[in-house]
Amino acid sequence: MSVKTSKTLQKLGNFFKKFPVIISMAVVIPSLIYMIANIFTIEEYYYHYYYDGEFLDINAEKFRITGIKKVANVYQAATMFSYQGGACYEDYYLIVTDNFESIIIYNTTNMKVEHVIDTGITNTDWHCNQCFFSNDFFSVHDKFPVLYVSMESQKVLSTIGFRIYQNGGDYYVKKISTFKLHCDDGKGQLYYPNSFYDQQTRIMYYVGYTKKDSYKREEGNLLRFYSFYMPDYRTELDGWFTSDCLDMFELPAETAAQGGCIINNHLYQTFGNDKDPTRLPTMKVIDLEKKKIVYENTTIGKDLGIHEELEHVAINSKGKMYTLGNPFNIYEFEWTDK
Repeated sequence: MSVKTSKTLQKLGNFFKKFPVIISMAVVIPSLIYMIANIFTIEEYYYHYYYDGEFLDINAEKFRITGIKKVANVYQAATMFSYQGGACYEDYYLIVTDNFESIIIYNTTNMKVEHVIDTGITNTDWHCNQCFFSNDFFSVHDKFPVLYVSMESQKVLSTIGFRIYQNGGDYYVKKISTFKLHCDDGKGQLYYPNSFYDQQTRIMYYVGYTKKDSYKREEGNLLRFYSFYMPDYRTELDGWFTSDCLDMFELPAETAAQGGCIINNHLYQTFGNDKDPTRLPTMKVIDLEKKKIVYENTTIGKDLGIHEELEHVAINSKGKMYTLGNPFNIYEFEWTDK
């Protein structure tokens, strides 16, 4: 050992002897905090953890549905309510029930139910028509990003953010943010609105009908699209004001707007049609940049033999496209973009 190293170690030893309490506190307190946090599952760090994976690439201009196949039965987790919004994250496919009573999570590698979450919530004002995952994780320990649910309710014009977290072998949810839509631009109220999120641009679209109390394709009714930057879920924000939107446009209304997802600035969405059961359901692809419909299939019922109300479009990271036929069946769309 060199003389220089020996003197350094001697000085360090003298410091420990002179300030033992300070040294002990510096070492012990962080460990103690971490231990207590784990004991009481205190995970509310409010740090930002972003999804940084690859995004699916679909050529929406050439997109076509070519078939559909049943891949699973719906797990009967709901006691009183129907199944509504659906969303995918990586290899997982999540379905929420009306009134937010429960959440079912499928593993799309085998279409087996991996988790059933009893939310502990039953809110009759929440329809839970549409849901999506954000880019943000509430905690670095979470398996899923923050889940947002829009209600398509005239009583609750809000998109509500939930953390899905694990404690032991069980999963739970906790409401962490509520963003309300305020229609203050002089164009009137939106009816039965849904929100959709583009993970690539971090822009959210609020979409609703313009005719009072209507959700049908009829004269004078349109679907109005407002776009906003998605706020930080930790922000104390009253909501979105339509007068502050990034952009606004309108398209012809279609009956019974269901859930959907955005890939490459294109919204993939299903609709019902109560006027002609042979056409039920309808699917559209909307170019949100060009503000036009680039694909529309109004004969899924006739062509594919599916006459159920398809509640949403959810696309996983491998391009598998899922939908739920209320009340019992889960389907996978077969499609091409070549």
